[in-house]
Amino acid sequence: MQGGKVTHPIACLCRGVAQEIELELSADHSVLNFCHCTACRTVTGMLCSTYYPLQAKPQSVDGLQQYQEADCVSRYFCQTCGAHVFAHAKHTGQFFVAAGLIGRSPSTKFIRHWRAAETRDGGLTPFLPGESGNPASACWLHAVPRSPSEAGCEPPSRSSDELLIARCHCGGVEFYITRPDSSSTKPTSPWPDLLAPYHSRSSRNPTDVKWWLQHGNTKYLAGTCACPSCRLASGFPIQSWAFVPKANLYSIDRAPLVFGSGTMKQYNSSPGVYREFCSCCGASIFWHSEERPLLIDVSVGLLRAEEGSRASGWLEWAMKRVSFAEMALDQVLIQQLQDGLATSMQDLL
Repeated sequence: MQGGKVTHPIACLCRGVAQEIELELSADHSVLNFCHCTACRTVTGMLCSTYYPLQAKPQSVDGLQQYQEADCVSRYFCQTCGAHVFAHAKHTGQFFVAAGLIGRSPSTKFIRHWRAAETRDGGLTPFLPGESGNPASACWLHAVPRSPSEAGCEPPSRSSDELLIARCHCGGVEFYITRPDSSSTKPTSPWPDLLAPYHSRSSRNPTDVKWWLQHGNTKYLAGTCACPSCRLASGFPIQSWAFVPKANLYSIDRAPLVFGSGTMKQYNSSPGVYREFCSCCGASIFWHSEERPLLIDVSVGLLRAEEGSRASGWLEWAMKRVSFAEMALDQVLIQQLQDGLATSMQDLL
């Protein structure tokens, strides 16, 4: 603390961004704002974005890629690992920091949801009870509504019953997912932490259960993750993944998907583990590993399903656990998410 100021350390996964920031003094940081607008989902790859307002301009934006999302909003992300770091509302001069990067994260007591209607299915809101923000605002980062051309709903999806389009905000990464078929059973994989917690039993899968195929092999498993790597690679506390065989991923020209196509950039986050993100807008795209090369984690925020952001016609959501919940930085928030998932599961029974 210097002169009454309280600073917080921030760092991304690769630590290319590491500095001190000062949160806005007049803001109540026990309230975490979740924005579910189409722009926030597709520019991050998350189902929603979460930021805290800053008291002053960041010390430095060196090493960050700037993406002008709209006339009045820019996002800044790490050029190396893809983590979203800052956002800037030009019409107010306000800077924001991505909530997942703060080393001493404020404990979340209240949740406020913004623009959940744009998800068409509520997104994560059924699992995270909270109040609604001002419906006149197009996005929490906008203190005033955007122009009609910028604030419109998500453009019509080109997804169909058999093809699910995925696209980042800038459109530099676009691909599609096909329905499970005979090729979907070819991958082999240990159990994920989502289904077999690392602290309780071995992740070995000796009987080769195809756990990523759900609902009579007609849907893919999806779930939420709170591990430090996902938090620091995205910039946000909740990452949502869908587990899709590589054989069911195609480029938009219907060729088998190739990592690195379009504006896709790869980051080798640990030995044998790779993450892709858009080098233009910063959206998280994929996670995959040498241990299970034929099964890919896809960021759910990119999916353009007709039924809504959770793509429930394609995905079966894991409701019993948030992956690596014990490693979460904001334990209060992740416990709220786990409780919300459990309640929703009971409602379905």
